[in-house]
Amino acid sequence: MSLINKKELPFRQIHLDFHTSPFIGGIGEKYNTDEFIETLKKAHVNSINLFTKCHHGMFYYPTQIGTMHPNLKFDLFGEQIRACKENGIRALAYTCVAWNEDWADRHPEWQVINFDGILGDRNPFSNEYTTWRSLCISNKEYIQLLKEEFKEVYDLYKPQGYWIDIVLGRTCICPECKKQMKALGLNVQKLEDVKRHDRIAEINFCKEMYEYLKGMDDNMEIYFNTHPYELDDAEDLEISSVQKRKYFSFIDIESLPSDMWGYTHFPIAVNYVNKYEQEITMMNGKFHVSWGDFGSMRNLEALEYECFRAAANGAKVCIGDQLHPSGKIDANVYSRIGQVYESIEQKEPWLINTCKKSEVAVVIPSKACSSNPQIGNLVEEGVYRVLSELHIPFDYVNFVDDISKYSLVILPDNVQLNRNMALKLNEYYNMGGKLLVTGKSAVSQVTNQFLLDCIGCQFISEADYDVRYIRLTDVAFEEIPHIDHVLYTKGYTIKTDKEVLAEIVPPYFNRSFDKFCSHRQTPPMLQSSGEPAIVKNDRCIYISSPLFTDYVKNGYKVYRDILQTCIALIYEQPLVRTDLPAITELTVRENNEGIVVHLLNYIIQRKCKVLDTIEHRLTVTNKFVEIKCNFTPSSVMLVPHGEKLDYLYSNGYVHVKLSEIQGHTMIYIQK
Repeated sequence: MSLINKKELPFRQIHLDFHTSPFIGGIGEKYNTDEFIETLKKAHVNSINLFTKCHHGMFYYPTQIGTMHPNLKFDLFGEQIRACKENGIRALAYTCVAWNEDWADRHPEWQVINFDGILGDRNPFSNEYTTWRSLCISNKEYIQLLKEEFKEVYDLYKPQGYWIDIVLGRTCICPECKKQMKALGLNVQKLEDVKRHDRIAEINFCKEMYEYLKGMDDNMEIYFNTHPYELDDAEDLEISSVQKRKYFSFIDIESLPSDMWGYTHFPIAVNYVNKYEQEITMMNGKFHVSWGDFGSMRNLEALEYECFRAAANGAKVCIGDQLHPSGKIDANVYSRIGQVYESIEQKEPWLINTCKKSEVAVVIPSKACSSNPQIGNLVEEGVYRVLSELHIPFDYVNFVDDISKYSLVILPDNVQLNRNMALKLNEYYNMGGKLLVTGKSAVSQVTNQFLLDCIGCQFISEADYDVRYIRLTDVAFEEIPHIDHVLYTKGYTIKTDKEVLAEIVPPYFNRSFDKFCSHRQTPPMLQSSGEPAIVKNDRCIYISSPLFTDYVKNGYKVYRDILQTCIALIYEQPLVRTDLPAITELTVRENNEGIVVHLLNYIIQRKCKVLDTIEHRLTVTNKFVEIKCNFTPSSVMLVPHGEKLDYLYSNGYVHVKLSEIQGHTMIYIQK
């Protein structure tokens, strides 16, 4: 990302849900425009997504296209958007695509037939939360009706843009999708092919609607809620999220961490897309659990953390709320939101026009359509946990991204390279780059050998033992306790004539139903097998176990310590040096005037069986941070308050001592 001055999206946004059943009366009776606008202003809100239509299929303005909510007596959307425009609040028009109960009743033939043969992708008697009947996004009649809807909204209200929800395929095998699959040579009986067509349909829908809307107004902002941030290696470009992002004005990462997304979802997604020029918004919610959770509010500390973390990663903030059916906005909710947004507003001078600084690239192991983007894969989560706890800023990269600018490239656990990416990595290494490779990454699926010469190993096979042990050399790993450490996740057998930093110690035998020892894994033998576990070949280190996966599954700190040591052996001058605790999250951004270091100190706790939350800020005392800096600073201060800090600039690093920090701290290193 280049350092340029550009007009940015607003930092303080609201997504105002209004999914309101036709069985509820008195819709909008308590709505008051003056109260609505005054509440938003007091909460420091400068952008809002307003509902034209909801998942029930109800419209909130007088429409000629569908069904205006039968118990709404006036143009609610029109009143809201007019007032926002008059008061300088950016307003986007929300509508939804695949979920529409009213049109599912009117046009049952438009509904998805999922791979299990269920009409509408919803059990007809389900009363579970977040279940709606789905319409097919490939249906030509439906697409035409949506275009008419978009045009009606534009002609009546001239919104600044559209936030278009639920552009999802849902494993559809309806007659239209079968026809399209046949034309593409896809097998409707194969779930893999059906998912592929889903993705093609999603991309085609985004392209067609983007071009249609831009044809009405080239300045229009357009977002489709269809996981444009999904991590995939981009080998299969036809269905890659790379294709989707061509048709987006910005990327919105919907991520309510108390629900299925969890607290690792947003940072994984943002570390993929925040290296690009495209602007990003993080969407969380005011809810305790998730969308539609009436009668709850997010803990202040949790709301702070989620919003400040977004800002620290270069994203704007959009807090989700749901307006009561009466139309009365809740002043208590917006008082809490205002506490956070007031702080963000104060920090904005150091947030605008910044770009990310990172020197480490992580090649994405996931293939397109291989996982649920709202949950993600274990390997990427393991990488995030390890590198964030080690305070190593990084980017996830795909096969078409430029890797030449990075000091270190990591191939975690199971990256399957194609020929072009293997050539790119070999060239990168030959030009002085450094590589960390783990597990079965870079192993050819054809020859079963490594595709990168610099690894310096011969790949033999999957390990004979399900659970093995690793014996570390004293010299390389002197800080780690010297026992034979268990490797819970199955690894691989290799040979090498290069430097061996650790060896495998086998168990006596694999545990089975009739041959076992004690409660868990079989203990290690006394003698090492001599089989290499970690190999160093100049600027490349290879680890024969999938340590990132093992770390996220089992949380054994030794795995992180091993990875930290290996990284330090080849990445000698990192961007950041610090003794901050692992719980502290650190990001580095820069603008034309200097470098901004963000530190987040909050305690994530599992307080109940169903979700993680935050109730406390962590106070950290007497720690230091060193940031690689290519200029002599004129000052170092805490912003936005301007407190000057003592610092030392030596050997290309700025050294700062922090006596006490809490919550969100911003250090500004000024040129």
